[in-house]
Formats: sequence, structure tokens, C-alpha cells
Amino acid sequence: QKGVRKESMVGVLAERSPEMAVSVLAVLKAGGAYVPLDPDYPEDRLRYMLEDSGACLLLAQPGLSVSGFSGETLEASLSSLTSETETGAVSDEADADSLAYIIYTSGSTGTPKGVAVEHRQAAAFLSGMQGQFPLTEEDVIVLKSSFSFDAS
Repeated sequence: QKGVRKESMVGVLAERSPEMAVSVLAVLKAGGAYVPLDPDYPEDRLRYMLEDSGACLLLAQPGLSVSGFSGETLEASLSSLTSETETGAVSDEADADSLAYIIYTSGSTGTPKGVAVEHRQAAAFLSGMQGQFPLTEEDVIVLKSSFSFDAS
């Protein structure tokens, strides 16, 4: 409904939560690419990442925002995400070569750099990890890294 199409960049500003997971899946389902944003980052860094990535939309968990963002910000609460969800099929615009997300480096040079990850790359990584460390539905995993860290 907000015009997200193949490789549209959408920022996702959320703590690790159901809202974060639903937001990411919504962006991918629409064919867009998400930019994970850690709420603990300084606001000027978040603003830079949104501008540099060309994000047109920001999905923000209630209580979170980035002042000065020139695009549209939508509250990503479970009630708002589920009440406006279309039940249609996954967009067929995106393919294996399309961007899935842009992850930003730590910025050791002073300016973070975006690394574009295609669906094929993400799938290959996950497949390799499953081969190395097979997981089943009975397994429980502790997540120690931020949502905006690539290995997460």
C-alpha cells in the first residue's frame, strides 16, 4: 500500500521482537529490501544509514523514531501490522538476484558502508550454516548479536 516494490529500501528500526520479524517479512513479501537499524545507535548514524541506502519508508517500533528522516515513518506495532496486512501472494517482482537487505559495517573509518545482500547470497549463507550446524524445531538458540549485525 505504500509503494514498496522490487528493491525499494525500507528501514526497520526495532528491538528484537515479533514486530521486528513481522516488519522484515512484510518488506520481503512486498519485494523490497530492508535496512536493519539498531535503536542503540546514535541518531545521526541512523539518519545517515537511511539517507545513504535511499530508504523511502521507515517501519519503527512504537516509541522509536529517527528525527530528520525525509521519508515516511510508519509505526510497526503488531496491531497496526496485522490489521493492514494484505493476504495476497508474495510479490513475484523479486528474484534471486534482487536485494534482500543492506547491512552497514561498523564504520571503523568513521563512516559506515552499506553492503548489499541479494536473496541468493542470504539463501546460500543459511544453507551453508544449516549444513554446518543442523537445526531442528526442537533446538533453542541464544542470539547474542544485534539485528543489524550480518550474522544474525
